[in-house]
Amino acid sequence: MSRGLAMATKSTECTVDNGLAHIVLDRAERGNPIDGEFCREFSLAIAELSECADVRAVLLSARGRLFSVGGDLTSLVSQGDALPATIKAWTADLHIAIARMVRMRAPVVAAVHGNVAGGSVSLMAAADLVVMAETAKISAAFSRIGFSPDSGSTTTVTRRIGVARARRFFLLGETLDAKSALALGLVDFVVPADAVQSEATRIAGELAAGPTEAFGAIKRLFSQTNDRSFESQLEDEAETLAAISRTTDAREGVRAFVEKRKPVFAGK
Repeated sequence: MSRGLAMATKSTECTVDNGLAHIVLDRAERGNPIDGEFCREFSLAIAELSECADVRAVLLSARGRLFSVGGDLTSLVSQGDALPATIKAWTADLHIAIARMVRMRAPVVAAVHGNVAGGSVSLMAAADLVVMAETAKISAAFSRIGFSPDSGSTTTVTRRIGVARARRFFLLGETLDAKSALALGLVDFVVPADAVQSEATRIAGELAAGPTEAFGAIKRLFSQTNDRSFESQLEDEAETLAAISRTTDAREGVRAFVEKRKPVFAGK
């Protein structure tokens, strides 16, 4: 049974169906920009989805020719001396949304069918898996307009491609084609443009039918590997596995393996 969010949104559309939440950037005529309204609505959407027990995976996609142009420069230009305060207001919403998306137990799949730039690169990179069209490009637009990165870019992109390569990407304001992005690990799969949505939906659907608590544990453990000593990480792995072993899905997975059948996970 499909349902929408409790809140109404203008910049995005969101439905939840059979464990899969689908967030669609829905301002195609403007290139799906990041502006104050998007930041606020996306933050509220992620807050709601992260607390929904029936959400076991998230698919993030966009309508129109582009995935997202990044920040809404037209809106920013009009701010004048109020620009710094506006940036702090926008990022207050967007940054907490991305942080919660990274930390939510449900894995996130991004379907990138068209070009993506600026802060939206971080939104894409924050997804657990990224499916990209072979014709799409990724642009680090910040330095080309005299800005530094936001949206978690220096963390999300760095976790995928490493510090030195991420620094070069942003300093030189590079644009990467799909093949280069795949080779670097910035995206996970590259497919023909007309197959992006179907492939990303297939992957997200598979995740939505999986052991959600285990997925959440995997996400958390990998998010902290660069900040912990090896010994601390080993102990956290042991403690986490012990906790996960108490879940219904873990017991079902072991039982199904012994009985030589496919497990049926309940997400708990």
